[in-house]
Amino acid sequence: MANAAASNLPCSSTPSLIGERERLDLLEKAEEFQKIGSWIFYHSSGCFHCSSQLLRLLAERPDAARELTVQDHRKRSHELTRSLHGILHRIPAMERELLIDQLQQSWLAGKSFRIEHRLLLANGKQEVVLHRGHTLCDTDGEPIYTLGTLQQLSNQQPQAESTKLAALHDGLTGLPNRSASLSQLQERLRKRPCNQQMALIQLDLDNFEGINNSFGPEVGNHVLRWTSSHLQDQLQEGDWLARLESDSFLIMRSRGIGSLADALQLAKQLQNSFNNVVPLLEGGIQIQLTSCIGVSLAPDHSSDASTLLQCANTALMEAKRQGKGLLKAYSTAISQKIRENLDLEQRLGQAIQRQELQLHFQPQWDRQQRLIGAEALLRWASQRGEQIPPSRFIPLAEESGLIHNLGRWVIEQALQQLHRWRSKGLLLPKLAINLSAMQLIPTTTPLDTEVLNLCNQWQIPPEQLELELTETALITNQKHATKLLRRLAEAGVSLAIDDFGTGFSSLKTLQQLPLRCLKIDRCFVKNLPGNAADHSIVKATILMAHELGLTCLAEGVETRAQHETLLQLNCDHFQGYRLGKPRSADAFAEWLRN
Repeated sequence: MANAAASNLPCSSTPSLIGERERLDLLEKAEEFQKIGSWIFYHSSGCFHCSSQLLRLLAERPDAARELTVQDHRKRSHELTRSLHGILHRIPAMERELLIDQLQQSWLAGKSFRIEHRLLLANGKQEVVLHRGHTLCDTDGEPIYTLGTLQQLSNQQPQAESTKLAALHDGLTGLPNRSASLSQLQERLRKRPCNQQMALIQLDLDNFEGINNSFGPEVGNHVLRWTSSHLQDQLQEGDWLARLESDSFLIMRSRGIGSLADALQLAKQLQNSFNNVVPLLEGGIQIQLTSCIGVSLAPDHSSDASTLLQCANTALMEAKRQGKGLLKAYSTAISQKIRENLDLEQRLGQAIQRQELQLHFQPQWDRQQRLIGAEALLRWASQRGEQIPPSRFIPLAEESGLIHNLGRWVIEQALQQLHRWRSKGLLLPKLAINLSAMQLIPTTTPLDTEVLNLCNQWQIPPEQLELELTETALITNQKHATKLLRRLAEAGVSLAIDDFGTGFSSLKTLQQLPLRCLKIDRCFVKNLPGNAADHSIVKATILMAHELGLTCLAEGVETRAQHETLLQLNCDHFQGYRLGKPRSADAFAEWLRN
C-alpha cells in the first residue's frame, strides 16, 4: 500500500511537462509574488547577473542590461563597488558601507550575510529591503560565486523600519546623523590598517542663524539641502558625509591622507568650493556661503571615535571663535584653551553670588572741563586673586548666554549706586552703561521694559541714564533693536554708539536711530596728533556727528597733546586717564564730594 501511495506522488525522475523557458518564467513570477530580486556574481570571470525582478525593484526596464562585466574582481571594496555599482549607488552612504563590509567578510570566509537597508529607485521612491546572500568557496577557500537576494520590506514592516532608519538619518537632507557617524567612525577605526591615517572634518556654515532669521526657516532648509548636495559633489568614493546638527556637517576620508597637511588641504578645498557657486533660492535670493572648519586626524589625535569627533569639534569652535571662513586643526593648545574657557565660564556663573564683580566709574568732561557724567565699567576680581579683564570675560558671557543675567546685574547695580549717591547729596548728571548685542535679542522681558522698571524701582529719572551700544549691536536683529531703542529714547534714556569706526554700521542706520552721541574709539585717539590717517578719521567722525546733530566723545585721552588736538578738531566731550581714572564706587563718591 505504501508503494502504491508513493507511486502516485511526483518525483524528480518524472519527465518535465514544461520547458526550460516556462520554468524560468515561473521562478520569476515567484520572485515577483514575494517581491524578491536576485543577483549572482562569478568571481573568476567577473560576470554579474541579476534577475528581471531585481530590475523591476530598481525601477529599470526588465530588458535592460542583465549582465554587467568587469575585470579582476577580488576581495577589495573598490572592486566590489564597481561590480555591484548598479545596486550600491542606490544605497545611502552609511548603509552602503555596512553592506560592503558584510560582502567582504562573505567573500573572504564563505559566510552568509544579512542586512536591511534603504534602496533608492529610479522613479524617486525609496524602499526598505532585506538583503541576504552567501558565497560559495572552493577547497582552497577561493570564492566561486556569491548569490544575493533583495526583498522589499516597506509594505511588510513600514512603521518598524521607518523608525529604525529615522534613528540613523537626518530627515531634512537624508544624510547619516551623529549616531550613525559615531558607529561608522568606530568601525573604520577598528578596521584601519596600522599605517593608514584618516581625516575627520567638521564644517559649519557661517551666519546660518542670520540667514534663518532674515529669510525664514524654509530658506534655511533649502540652504542645508543645497549644502548637502554640494558637499557630496566634492567628495570621492569611500568618503563619508553626514549632518551632525543644524548647519554642521561631517566628512571622513582615509584614501590619500598621509599627514595632517593632506587633511588640511582637503578642508581648504571644501572651503574654497563655496567661493565658486552661489545657491539660487526661491524668489531669486542669492547668498554667498562661507564656512568654518575643524580638522582632526587618526591616529595622531585619537583612535577613539567619540574623542576624535570631539577633537574636530574643538578645532571648529576655535575657528568660529576667531571669525568667519577660518580653518583650524586640533592641537593640545586649543584643547587647553577650551578647558580654560569652560572653567572661566563656570566661575563667571558664580561670580555674582561670590561678590567678585564690581562697578568702577570713570568721569566724562566737556570742552570747559565741566563734569558731564561718568561711565560704569565692570571689573572682575576673582577669589583666586586674578584681575580678569572685560575683554576676556565679556565675549565668554556672550557665547555662553550668561550675558543676560550679567547685563541685568550691571544695570541694577548702576541705578542702585546712583540712588545711594543721590541720598547723600551727590548728583551725577549722567551715567553711561555698556550694552551687549545679545541684550537686544527678543526675550520674555524686553530690555526696555527691564530698564524702565529698574529706573522706577530705584527712583532714577531715565534722563540720567545713557546706554552705549556697539555698531555690531545695531546690525544684529536690526528691526527689533530699532523698535526697542526708540521706546527707550522716548522715555528719556540717552543712546550712544560706542567704539565708533571699528564696526560696520551704515549712515542710514545712524539716521534711523534716536542717537545722541558717537564715542570715538581709543584706537584712533592713541596715535594723535602724529598719525595723519587717524587724525583724518577723527576729524571726519566729528564733522559727521555734528552734521547728524550728535555730540562726539573721545575715549582714551591720556596725554595733553591728544586733548589739545581733539579740542582743535572741535570734539565735544572727553574721557580718559588724563582727566580721571576709573574708581570704585566709594572712591568715586569721595572724589565727587571733593
